Amino acid sequence: MNPKIKRLLPILGPGWVVMMADLDAPSVITAIQSGIQFKAHLIIFLVILIIPLYLVQDTASRIGAVTHKTLGELMTSNFGHRWTISAVGGAAIIDFAAYLAEFAGISIAALIIGIPIILAIIAVVVIHTLIIATGSYKKIEFFLVSIGMLLFLFVVIDFFFKPQNVHLEDFLPFVPTSSFYYLIAANIGAVIMPWMLFYHQAADVDRGLKIEDMKRESRGTLLGAIISEVLMISIVVFSWKLAESGFTSNNSVMDVANALKGVMGQAGPIIFAVAIGVAGFLAMFVISMSMSYAISDAMKWKGTFNKKITEQKGFYALYLLEIVPAGALTLIFSNLIEVALDVMVLSSIALVLPLMVVIRIASNEKIMGRYKIGRIKTVSLYIIMIISAALGLFSILQFI
Repeated sequence: MNPKIKRLLPILGPGWVVMMADLDAPSVITAIQSGIQFKAHLIIFLVILIIPLYLVQDTASRIGAVTHKTLGELMTSNFGHRWTISAVGGAAIIDFAAYLAEFAGISIAALIIGIPIILAIIAVVVIHTLIIATGSYKKIEFFLVSIGMLLFLFVVIDFFFKPQNVHLEDFLPFVPTSSFYYLIAANIGAVIMPWMLFYHQAADVDRGLKIEDMKRESRGTLLGAIISEVLMISIVVFSWKLAESGFTSNNSVMDVANALKGVMGQAGPIIFAVAIGVAGFLAMFVISMSMSYAISDAMKWKGTFNKKITEQKGFYALYLLEIVPAGALTLIFSNLIEVALDVMVLSSIALVLPLMVVIRIASNEKIMGRYKIGRIKTVSLYIIMIISAALGLFSILQFI
C-alpha cells in the first residue's frame, strides 16, 4: 500500500464518514439549485461554511471521546429525560423526511441507469441490512469510507466544462431576492443536520475513541469538512455552467442527467447517477444509525452496532422501523425529491435544541474537565446556532 495512503487511513473515522454523508441527496439538490439559480454567488458562502461545519462536529466528537456517552445519555443525566425526548422527537421527524429524499434520489439514479425502482429499493434495503447486521461498527465504517470515495465522481463532471464567461461579479455572495435567502438557509441545513450530531458522538463511543485519539479524529473531521464543501462546490459549478447553456429545469434530477448527456455523452448520466445514488445510500446508513442511537437513548436502552441482532433485537428493530416504511412510501409517491430543499431549511431550525445541548455540555467543566471548550469557541457555536435558526425561520416566513 502507498505509504501516504497508509498514513491517511487512520484519520478516516466517524468524522470523515459523517462529512461524506453530509453530501446526501437533498444536499445535491440544494447545490444544483444554487448553481442553476445563482451561478457562483453562493460559492464563497459554501467555503465559509467549512468553519461552522468543522466547529460543530469537532465539538460533538470531543464530547464522545471524553465522556464515552452518547448525546441522548448526556441529555438525560444532565438536563432530564424530557430534553432527550424533545431533541430526539424533533430530529426524528426531520430525519424521516430526509430518509424519503435519500430513497427518492436513489430511485431517480436507478431510473437514469435503467434499473426498475422496485428492484433498486429492495437491493438497497437488503444490502443496507446485511452491512448493518455485521455486529461490528468498524466493519460498517470501513464499508462507508470505501463507497464514500465514489462521491468524487461529482468532481469528474466538472472537467467536462470549460471555464467560459466567468466574471468576478458572479462570485459576489449576495443577490437581493427571497429565494437567495431560502437557498442560504437550505445550504446551512445541508451542512449541519441534527442526525450528524447524534451519529458522530455515538459513533465515536462505538468505535472506542479515547482522549488520546481526539487530535487524529479532529484532523479527519477537518479534512472531511473541507472535502465535503469542495464536493458541494463542484456540483454548483457544473450546474452553473449548465444554466449558462440554457438549462433552467427546477428540481428535476432526471433533466440534469439528460443535460449532462449533451455535454459528456453517454457516460455523463451514468457518472451523475452513480454519484447521487451513492450520496443517498451513504447518508441512509448514517441517518439510520444516528436515529437508532438517538431513539434507543430516548427509550433508555444502551444500543450499539458492536453486537449481533440476537443480542439486542429492539435496537436493530428501530433501524428496520425507519428504513422499511421509507422504502415503501418511495414506491407509492414518485415525486418525493421535491421535499429536499424544504427538509434542508427545516433542518437549520431543528438543529437548535441538540446543538444547544452540545454547547452546554462541551463548555461544562464538571462534565468535560480540562477538555471543556473555551469561551471563544462557545460564543462562536451559539452564534452559529442563532444565525442558522434565524435564516431558516426568515426563509419560511418569506413563503407564507
